[in-house]
Amino acid sequence: MAKLQRGESECELEKGVRVSVEMSDSSEDEGPEEVAFEESRSAALKSEEEKLQAAKREKELLKEKRRKRQQFFQEQKKKRLLSDTLLEEFDTVPQKQKKLSDDRDEEKDNKQQKLTKSKKKKASRSLQGNCSVMRLKDESADSSMQQSAMDFIQARLYGSGTLRTTNAELLSLEKKRGVKKGAAVQFVNKKWGAEQKAKAEKSNKRFIHRQKLVTT
Repeated sequence: MAKLQRGESECELEKGVRVSVEMSDSSEDEGPEEVAFEESRSAALKSEEEKLQAAKREKELLKEKRRKRQQFFQEQKKKRLLSDTLLEEFDTVPQKQKKLSDDRDEEKDNKQQKLTKSKKKKASRSLQGNCSVMRLKDESADSSMQQSAMDFIQARLYGSGTLRTTNAELLSLEKKRGVKKGAAVQFVNKKWGAEQKAKAEKSNKRFIHRQKLVTT
């Protein structure tokens, strides 16, 4: 009996030890998982904070660079700018030059006017009373221009390239080439032909008279 009791107690002790060992193993397994999650969470938060701080630092550095660059440009501009006295001197110099050039232009104009007046006086010298002398060159130039104009009109109106004809000739051609053919106008109505002839003679006389007036 004592042996049986001892065996049972030993078995119970072994079972208790096993249960305690299993419980300790399960607690050990659960503990590291919780610790790893907390550590990863804190590491993630820390990395996010570091990223934000790095971005903030980059922005600040960019702002500082821009500020320094702007300051550098402003200093360069100040160095390049001239003083107010020099600028005033530069403004006054072209005004003086302009005045000098205007004075020179006025002097040249006055000299030219005097020369033209003296030439006119030499060209036309007054003789006895209302008589005056004129250069033949000017008169010949005017007459040559009139002659060239008359030649141009003559060539355009009565040249070889122009097709001018009388009304009687036109009517005669129409009767000759038309569907209803007939005799020429001057043969049909002699009175009409004589009237047209008289009108043509008058127009020719007028034209000749005008030509004489233009040439004279």
